[in-house]
Amino acid sequence: MSLSIKDPPTLYISRVAVREGPACSTLPSFQLFSLTISANMKSMNIQNMSFKVGQTLTIVGVPKPDATNFAVNIGPDDKDITLHINPRFNAHGDENVVVCNSYQGGNWCEEHRDGSFPFRQGEEFKIIIQFTPTEFLVSLSDGSQIHFPNRIGAEKYSFISIEGEARITSFEIK
Repeated sequence: MSLSIKDPPTLYISRVAVREGPACSTLPSFQLFSLTISANMKSMNIQNMSFKVGQTLTIVGVPKPDATNFAVNIGPDDKDITLHINPRFNAHGDENVVVCNSYQGGNWCEEHRDGSFPFRQGEEFKIIIQFTPTEFLVSLSDGSQIHFPNRIGAEKYSFISIEGEARITSFEIK
């Protein structure tokens, strides 16, 4: 794993676990990937990793006390995003809404807005993303779920970024 920190990051991560191989394996192998954290861009990029159909991604963190929004992006690279989850406290003309979307070929697609908003500034959140062949099933801290289509249609994605005003304390793919 390579780690690049230019300044003390606004976004940081304290635990990363990526498990490869069968769940019942006695000695799971771990995958190497690249992790970059940038304070200036308020982002954490994870590249050359593997998030595949059948796996679950769990992210735990805490939005800053004065956060306006943060986002989780999953895609084949940093240019196309198949799943963009953007909890907005007060950003882009929205208040207390979760916006999901995709970014393909230089354009944003049709937004999906969820009615539930379990996020609180300064309080821990958990986002669980189950990857199926046709969709991402996103479970939020209050038990609400978002069904978002796998618009690009791939069975594996190798890029995840987390941007904005949140401190990430745990990131796990299994």
